Amino acid sequence: MKYDRHTFYFLEISRGGAMTKRFLSLAALLAVPISALAQMSCTALGSYLATQPNISQYVPPLPQPQVPAPLTRINGTRCEAQFIYSARGGAADGYAVGQAQRIGILVGFPLNSQDNGGLPTAWNGKVRNVGGGGLQGGFSSITTATNAGYVASNTDTGHPTQDNPNFPVIQDTHELNYGRLDDFLRESIHQQYRWALALTEVYYGRPATRNYWDGCSTGGREGLSLALNFGQDFDGFLTGAPANFHTRLQVATVWPFWVQKELTGTATLTQPKMNAANASAVVACDEQDGLKDGILSDSRTCHFDAANNVCGRPGAPAAPNCLTEQEAQAVNRIWDGPRNDRGQRIWFPFGRGANAGVTNSPPFGGPCGSLGIFCWSHRDTGFDFTSLPLSQFDDETELATNVVAPYSDIMSVDLDKVKKRGGKILMWHGGADQLIPWRQSVHYYDKAAFRYKGYENLSSWFRFFLAPGVTHCGGGAGPQPQALFDVMVNWVESGNAPDSIVSTNATLGSRPMCPYPQTAIFDGGDSKVASSWHCGGSLKTKETVCMDLVTKFQKERSNALDTDGLANPATCNADSNVPVR
Repeated sequence: MKYDRHTFYFLEISRGGAMTKRFLSLAALLAVPISALAQMSCTALGSYLATQPNISQYVPPLPQPQVPAPLTRINGTRCEAQFIYSARGGAADGYAVGQAQRIGILVGFPLNSQDNGGLPTAWNGKVRNVGGGGLQGGFSSITTATNAGYVASNTDTGHPTQDNPNFPVIQDTHELNYGRLDDFLRESIHQQYRWALALTEVYYGRPATRNYWDGCSTGGREGLSLALNFGQDFDGFLTGAPANFHTRLQVATVWPFWVQKELTGTATLTQPKMNAANASAVVACDEQDGLKDGILSDSRTCHFDAANNVCGRPGAPAAPNCLTEQEAQAVNRIWDGPRNDRGQRIWFPFGRGANAGVTNSPPFGGPCGSLGIFCWSHRDTGFDFTSLPLSQFDDETELATNVVAPYSDIMSVDLDKVKKRGGKILMWHGGADQLIPWRQSVHYYDKAAFRYKGYENLSSWFRFFLAPGVTHCGGGAGPQPQALFDVMVNWVESGNAPDSIVSTNATLGSRPMCPYPQTAIFDGGDSKVASSWHCGGSLKTKETVCMDLVTKFQKERSNALDTDGLANPATCNADSNVPVR
């Protein structure tokens, strides 16, 4: 039986305009109406949770001791609630026979006056829902949020760590576990924020005034999912490096391994060799943006040939980090990114300036592929992609987008719920991200601009910022974006849209991070001072637009390209693409 992902939303949400009116519907979660409750202690909150339907004690994932945790406890300066939510199960709801839903939820509350010895609470009246990473399976830290005065929440996304990466596969019947897949992708985060809001009102005796999302990577994907499905319930979203195109991303992640295996035959392209090639590319293209600073403003304009790093060539690194001819060909194919047998781009590369990782061994899931994607698409936990030739890459991609993507990928840019609510989305991505190609965020934002008829119609409520030289969710040689969550909150609460965001590091000093498609332009003077820069120009050129055309969704083996948003698709001909060397 196939399950429509939209049938899984079994709890309706009020769509009233005011915050209090909207949150009153959360009382439906609780056995006792919120209006009948006064502020209660952390201990009393635990007793109260124990009376609620669908709630049980949380058992942490292996290798931690399998001992049920108390429903609530005082942890330093906060009260913590952690529990399992389970309201459905069995084959009728898309799970394995006899399997029940089990969504782990964590909520942290700055101590109220009852638990704080009569002193005023540090709670600022707001909720900050924190996203996860990878396939999750446990709880992320919420300390930063609660220390800043927020009620904070998180979820394990509906399964324990020990079930990764194959929790969505029912091996006995070779079917997808639609119940667990939906919990991972949608229902866990849905229940996360609903319970955070409901318990906030119970613990403090008053509702939250603001509801925010804060996530990067998987957490960024979760933010876009919530914006799409439940945007009316949030005031603002910070979404970093979103993994929203889950299927194509995970298939593309194995491209470096698959290419080097095919071209070298013996998996000799080590990470140090790849790092050295990447460093050479940065040196060669560093000054294309007008400043020698060790980072690339847009790696798409860098066409450094890895053949320059072949052993014995002038300027090539010394052994063991120089390349063979075959390894150089592999590096160029990796930088160019996934293409099908017809030469059409399937998805985006990590590119020059980003150290694509794990090139000589299967990444993040072994024979199942990145995060288990091929075992999911084949519905077989014993599947091994590593013996397949590169010619089958497009076949495997198309299989995955047809079998898995309809349930896993957040491709829709219908963000009307956020726009109508008056909410804000601040999305950002590191330009040297080694785990999620930043160009897929450009792809998403361009799609949104096409839907809403131009960047100017997005900028009042949805802005995207590219951080050159920054790796996955932070780090790297580039200036680091500062206080992104606070910038988003300020945008919501004061109406001050960020025209630039300060980015700093010890080596490069401060400079602006600019809203796409603008880029930071050096005006001369001291490059370490932000006032020596301004945001302007455009990263969107004919070359970059044509370079980033990808095959149509679920037609990855064909010549059909996704040209939505192009005034004249014919202007992007074969000569527009950077050739594979």
